[in-house]
Amino acid sequence: MAILFISEDRLKRSTALNYNIDTEFLLPFVKTAQDKHLQAILGSKLYDKIASDIKSSTLTGNYEKLVDDYIQDALVHYAVMEALPFISYKIANGSITQKNSENGTAATKSDVDWLISKERDNAEFYGQRIIEYLIYNESLYPEYTNNNNDDIYPVKNAFNPGIKID
Repeated sequence: MAILFISEDRLKRSTALNYNIDTEFLLPFVKTAQDKHLQAILGSKLYDKIASDIKSSTLTGNYEKLVDDYIQDALVHYAVMEALPFISYKIANGSITQKNSENGTAATKSDVDWLISKERDNAEFYGQRIIEYLIYNESLYPEYTNNNNDDIYPVKNAFNPGIKID
């Protein structure tokens, strides 16, 4: 089982996700968000330290503050951003179907893209807060600047500028 930096309750409490969404559906997107976005922000060494502390139930002090006050705020939005394209689809043996609600109208691709964009804006805002906090408090988190060789080095900007074509 993957080590997750957030609880199901925090994920649902902090976003527009409905509480009846199946946790088993969401967990892979939390893991993806951690791997793709948080590991890039934290770098390999700090990411691994936090995962190890969570696994062994020894997350305390500055590391607990980092997770509770910064990481979880970003993670909820990165996870929802990753999950949104798949929420209305069911992938089964031999078919991909779109689920429909009896009491609502299905969202268009444009609607979903807009929601993803809003979640990305929120995630990048909170991701940048993590980066600025870590840069200002580097001495509290030695793993942040201790990456080497094939480690993932932390990014210094959480905002995705998109593709620039000259």
